[in-house]
Amino acid sequence: MAPRDPLPAPDPLPNAIPIPAPVGDYGTQLNLTTAANPFSHGLTGVNQGLNYLFVYTLVFSFLVLLLLTLFYRWMLMVRAHLRHLLSMGREADQRYWMYNHTRFWPRVKKYLLYAPLFRNRHNQEIQLSQAVTIGTLPSRYHTILLLVYLASNAAYCLVLDWSLEHNAVIAELRGRSGVLAALNLIPTFLFMMRNNPLIPLLRVSYDTFNLLHRWCGRMVIFESIIHTIMWAVNAYEAGGSKQLGVSLETSLSYRWGMVGTAIFTFIGIVSVGPVRHAFYETFLNGHRSLVLVGMIGVYIHLDAAGLPPLPMVQVSLAFWVFEWLWRISRIIYHNASRKRGLTRVTVEWLPAEACRVTFEIRRPWKFTPGCHVHAFIPALALWSSHPFSIAWAENRPKNPPMEIEMEKLAPVEMAFTTESARRPMATSRASQYSRKSVSLAAMANAAEAAHKPEDNNLALPRESGVTTISLIVRARTGMTRKMHDKLVKQDKKPFITWGAIEGPYGGHDSLSSYGTVILFAGGVGITHMIGHINHLMLQYQTGMSSTRKILLVWSVPNTEALEWVRAWMDQILRMEGRREVLRIQLFVTKPRHRGEVVSSTGSVQMLPGRCNPETIIRREVPERIGSIGVQVCGPGAFSDAVRSACRSVVTDCSLDFIEEAFTY
Repeated sequence: MAPRDPLPAPDPLPNAIPIPAPVGDYGTQLNLTTAANPFSHGLTGVNQGLNYLFVYTLVFSFLVLLLLTLFYRWMLMVRAHLRHLLSMGREADQRYWMYNHTRFWPRVKKYLLYAPLFRNRHNQEIQLSQAVTIGTLPSRYHTILLLVYLASNAAYCLVLDWSLEHNAVIAELRGRSGVLAALNLIPTFLFMMRNNPLIPLLRVSYDTFNLLHRWCGRMVIFESIIHTIMWAVNAYEAGGSKQLGVSLETSLSYRWGMVGTAIFTFIGIVSVGPVRHAFYETFLNGHRSLVLVGMIGVYIHLDAAGLPPLPMVQVSLAFWVFEWLWRISRIIYHNASRKRGLTRVTVEWLPAEACRVTFEIRRPWKFTPGCHVHAFIPALALWSSHPFSIAWAENRPKNPPMEIEMEKLAPVEMAFTTESARRPMATSRASQYSRKSVSLAAMANAAEAAHKPEDNNLALPRESGVTTISLIVRARTGMTRKMHDKLVKQDKKPFITWGAIEGPYGGHDSLSSYGTVILFAGGVGITHMIGHINHLMLQYQTGMSSTRKILLVWSVPNTEALEWVRAWMDQILRMEGRREVLRIQLFVTKPRHRGEVVSSTGSVQMLPGRCNPETIIRREVPERIGSIGVQVCGPGAFSDAVRSACRSVVTDCSLDFIEEAFTY
């Protein structure tokens, strides 16, 4: 009998024969006889049944968290609605809502929902130097959520059949990490969307979803790296470094998969806090471009090989495309018109390195107190948009009146002028803001004399459509600095350009059901509070609000900052019933001289130095009416101080804490 032919040796590279596999496009295999070769490509060794079990478990976990959050939010909404309905009459009707009627929820608020991770620091940025910051710490509740999410993904990756040979275990981990990375792309894209449908449904801020987006993205990057490394280990054992090069050269799927992993890894590196905060505008535009290329790489990788996770990537891309189409359509609808053209933007100089930016949009827009917009001004920043709280919104007529009254918060030399000395609106504001800063005595006396009601209040209720939206922009870097420098170069004269706004976003927290409302504003954070005050006063006048006490605490570096909102505060101080409801405390942290700040005993007080939120809140708690709603918008350290003050009394009275932050 003739001897049997020995097994053929592997063909050289040009004539190599690929091994059949359940999936295609795995490239040329150099050595067909090694133990690692079957596990270096395709689905050999991949436990698809267990993969999808963990996929369903992760999806189920997200749904459970969604339902629990929805139940909690709806419970708060129902309670607030009942409190609003039952306490709009006499103050005696609010006594029931002054107190906690259970010990459980106040303690949950104090030790979980309102608690920072450690002691007091939450939104105060961790700075390595004046130029380098690494971001903020998540709250205690968010930390628990993130730890559960990260630990569950890690556990799912490690649930392997360790009794198999190591090449099979590596292949199983390759498949597990790849499937989980594809699945985690869905929440990563969902949470980064400004028009995320979960935001109005759950009334959870975009700031929270942005935090979750960053950590979901990091998990995608980590699992993608593990997926690529596991493939490389088996491919190396099957044919050495030459096999790695040949696979990338001959397989479209592997080549684009490597592109996707490399780009996602680079995104993870440049997304760290110091880089993101130092070059935010450049980072944001580059981030979107890199994500697009990375997703193209992942899509081709899965589609060319016919891999099962492809629908997960398609869902992620569908979210992204639909959200962009929705954003673009809204921007065009509100900012472009055949008859009226594009949105007109007027930029005016303000003291203390600030600008007033007024957008005259082309179609009516529904304003909600506490909402914000993203502003586009191509003349200053071609591709960038910036989030700003809306300071004032009104439906300005086509032919507005040529004068407004400024006597309540007028500068010193104008505080006691006659009615005929009103300044015309058409006068350049540059000359107005170059006047000497207001003193407390003049402002407080004029404010106390402003209690007489007027019939022609220009502010409109929240249900009305608005066509004019005003923002206060503090000069920082990028677009805001260019804006301020341009005004300075042209002698502080206003300029007009075209632009657009996108929104509204936020504004989900109504304060109308609280008997006592305390608003803390730090610096330009006053823009978030003006709309709330105006809305509450309008509702109070019509008997539609439970609010009987409003305290505005505004901390500013100097009195020049009062010019930012002078015209709008003038209108609020003229409203009927203002003296009975509204009190204002202004804390000037860096007065230029002693005469600049003199205390007052009226409803408008100006005090030197930093405010102590805990002292203020503890003084207001014994004199409260009904439940207390506390809201803060300002620098991180200021917000953390207000949070700490609220936690110190939340078990002693019925109190809700609301924080507005932009920790991008």
